[in-house]
Amino acid sequence: MRRSGAQFGLSDDQWQAAKDEIRTAILEAAYDRRMTWYGEIAGQVTAVQLDPYSALMNHLLGAVFEDEYVADRPALTSIVTHKYGDKEPGAGFYDMARSLGYQFSEPYVFWAQQVQDVFKLHGRPQRFRRSAAPASGQ
Repeated sequence: MRRSGAQFGLSDDQWQAAKDEIRTAILEAAYDRRMTWYGEIAGQVTAVQLDPYSALMNHLLGAVFEDEYVADRPALTSIVTHKYGDKEPGAGFYDMARSLGYQFSEPYVFWAQQVQDVFKLHGRPQRFRRSAAPASGQ
């Protein structure tokens, strides 16, 4: 199901620009290996006025999720959660996953795996600290 911004009065260019800005904002958080929230993402969109709890936001996130699925990548939108409370994605995340064909009986486990996969793919490489102990024999 390809989404568009027509139902929100947006041109194809506005829709694509907003979707690209959302994806970029989420990728920035993923690179830092951190979760983000709806308000933080909406605040980085300049192509359209975007309320973080609006139907437009839900549709844009769904479109990003769908694009990632088609490209055979993990659910980038899995790291976008509620800022307070359960700090998990909204019900729409799981609905979208099921509509794309994901099958899971434990939503939390599915979500946690997607988050880890996103960080593995898009996160900055983690470096291991080396011991500062002097080399033996010196």
